[in-house]
Amino acid sequence: MVRVFYTNLKFEGNNLVSHVNGVEMEITHEVWADVAGLKFSGLRINKGNLGVVEDFNKIQFYKSCLKNNQSQVSTCSVGGLKLDERWLALIVTWILTPRGSNHSVLTEEDLVYIFCITKKVKIYWIHIIKEHMQKAMRLGDYPIPMLF
Repeated sequence: MVRVFYTNLKFEGNNLVSHVNGVEMEITHEVWADVAGLKFSGLRINKGNLGVVEDFNKIQFYKSCLKNNQSQVSTCSVGGLKLDERWLALIVTWILTPRGSNHSVLTEEDLVYIFCITKKVKIYWIHIIKEHMQKAMRLGDYPIPMLF
């Protein structure tokens, strides 16, 4: 049923609309707020505008997340992360913005999300999740995000 939901998913204005078994489902502002507990506020972060997050330096932040922050960095792998940061990486890459493969290497986007969570920077999660849902609509093998 989830696949049918995503197959039929369309954007109508700011709302997501789908039809499953003859039932129309609409995810409105109220649904995001009431059911998911998400607010329509915070930074709009996506691949094209990662610079909106002040004081973020990819390598510097990644090194601060490592158990041994003196080690050389060639890729941003979850293997050497401290426990809390590893959990955040798992939540970001498997639940909030899942992807098809290679969950062990963090993208710059992943690191920005983890940075914002740890620094308590407000993120416009609805925008991020809707954008990810749109990718799932277009790409058949794209992992479907978990909705709460």
